[in-house]
Amino acid sequence: MGDDDEVRVVPNDDAGLRDLALKRIKEKRDFKIHATAYVLVNILIFVIWLIVALTTGTWFPWFIFPLVGWGVGLGMHAWGVYGQKEVSEDQVQREMDKLRDR
Repeated sequence: MGDDDEVRVVPNDDAGLRDLALKRIKEKRDFKIHATAYVLVNILIFVIWLIVALTTGTWFPWFIFPLVGWGVGLGMHAWGVYGQKEVSEDQVQREMDKLRDR
Protein backbone atom coordinates (compact mmCIF):
# COMPACT_ATOMS: atom_id res chain seq x y z
CA MET A 1 0.00 0.00 0.00
CA GLY A 2 1.18 3.55 -0.67
CA ASP A 3 2.13 6.28 1.76
CA ASP A 4 -0.68 7.73 3.87
CA ASP A 5 -0.20 11.22 2.39
CA GLU A 6 0.13 9.98 -1.18
CA VAL A 7 -2.43 11.14 -3.73
CA ARG A 8 -2.45 9.07 -6.88
CA VAL A 9 -3.00 11.09 -10.00
CA VAL A 10 -4.07 9.20 -13.10
CA PRO A 11 -1.45 10.01 -15.73
CA ASN A 12 -2.33 10.79 -19.34
CA ASP A 13 0.50 8.88 -21.04
CA ASP A 14 0.76 5.12 -21.60
CA ALA A 15 3.98 4.73 -19.61
CA GLY A 16 2.44 6.47 -16.60
CA LEU A 17 -0.74 4.41 -16.88
CA ARG A 18 1.32 1.22 -17.06
CA ASP A 19 3.26 2.17 -13.92
CA LEU A 20 0.03 2.96 -12.07
CA ALA A 21 -1.55 -0.32 -13.26
CA LEU A 22 1.47 -2.30 -12.05
CA LYS A 23 1.33 -0.56 -8.67
CA ARG A 24 -2.40 -1.29 -8.30
CA ILE A 25 -1.92 -4.94 -9.27
CA LYS A 26 0.77 -5.26 -6.59
CA GLU A 27 -1.47 -3.58 -3.99
CA LYS A 28 -4.35 -5.96 -4.80
CA ARG A 29 -2.04 -8.99 -4.65
CA ASP A 30 -0.66 -7.82 -1.29
CA PHE A 31 -4.20 -7.38 0.04
CA LYS A 32 -5.16 -10.91 -1.04
CA ILE A 33 -2.11 -12.27 0.79
CA HIS A 34 -3.08 -10.26 3.88
CA ALA A 35 -6.69 -11.53 3.73
CA THR A 36 -5.52 -15.13 3.31
CA ALA A 37 -3.19 -14.83 6.30
CA TYR A 38 -6.04 -13.30 8.31
CA VAL A 39 -8.37 -16.21 7.57
CA LEU A 40 -5.80 -18.95 8.15
CA VAL A 41 -4.38 -17.51 11.37
CA ASN A 42 -7.84 -16.84 12.79
CA ILE A 43 -8.95 -20.39 11.98
CA LEU A 44 -5.88 -21.62 13.88
CA ILE A 45 -6.68 -19.33 16.82
CA PHE A 46 -10.28 -20.57 16.84
CA VAL A 47 -9.15 -24.22 16.82
CA ILE A 48 -6.78 -23.53 19.72
CA TRP A 49 -9.62 -21.85 21.61
CA LEU A 50 -11.94 -24.78 20.89
CA ILE A 51 -9.40 -27.35 22.09
CA VAL A 52 -8.73 -25.38 25.28
CA ALA A 53 -12.47 -24.87 25.86
CA LEU A 54 -13.26 -28.57 25.40
CA THR A 55 -10.43 -29.76 27.63
CA THR A 56 -10.73 -27.19 30.44
CA GLY A 57 -14.38 -26.15 30.28
CA THR A 58 -13.40 -22.49 29.96
CA TRP A 59 -15.69 -21.10 27.27
CA PHE A 60 -14.71 -17.42 27.29
CA PRO A 61 -14.51 -16.45 23.58
CA TRP A 62 -11.12 -14.72 23.68
CA PHE A 63 -10.50 -15.50 20.01
CA ILE A 64 -12.88 -12.61 19.19
CA PHE A 65 -10.31 -10.01 20.28
CA PRO A 66 -7.63 -10.77 17.67
CA LEU A 67 -10.36 -11.49 15.11
CA VAL A 68 -11.93 -8.05 15.51
CA GLY A 69 -8.68 -6.17 16.08
CA TRP A 70 -6.96 -7.58 13.02
CA GLY A 71 -10.24 -7.31 11.10
CA VAL A 72 -10.22 -3.53 11.59
CA GLY A 73 -6.71 -3.42 10.14
CA LEU A 74 -7.74 -5.63 7.25
CA GLY A 75 -10.73 -3.37 6.58
CA MET A 76 -8.46 -0.32 6.49
CA HIS A 77 -6.13 -2.15 4.11
CA ALA A 78 -9.12 -3.00 1.87
CA TRP A 79 -10.22 0.64 1.91
CA GLY A 80 -6.74 1.74 0.88
CA VAL A 81 -6.67 -0.69 -2.02
CA TYR A 82 -10.27 -0.69 -3.26
CA GLY A 83 -12.07 2.27 -1.69
CA GLN A 84 -10.13 5.32 -2.76
CA LYS A 85 -10.74 7.04 -6.07
CA GLU A 86 -7.87 8.05 -8.27
CA VAL A 87 -7.38 11.75 -8.92
CA SER A 88 -7.35 12.78 -12.57
CA GLU A 89 -4.93 15.30 -14.00
CA ASP A 90 -7.94 17.45 -14.95
CA GLN A 91 -9.07 17.58 -11.31
CA VAL A 92 -5.59 18.67 -10.23
CA GLN A 93 -5.50 21.35 -12.92
CA ARG A 94 -8.95 22.70 -11.94
CA GLU A 95 -7.90 22.88 -8.28
CA MET A 96 -4.68 24.67 -9.23
CA ASP A 97 -6.71 27.17 -11.28
CA LYS A 98 -9.02 27.82 -8.31
CA LEU A 99 -6.01 28.43 -6.06
CA ARG A 100 -4.51 30.85 -8.59
CA ASP A 101 -7.77 32.83 -8.78
CA ARG A 102 -7.83 33.59 -5.06
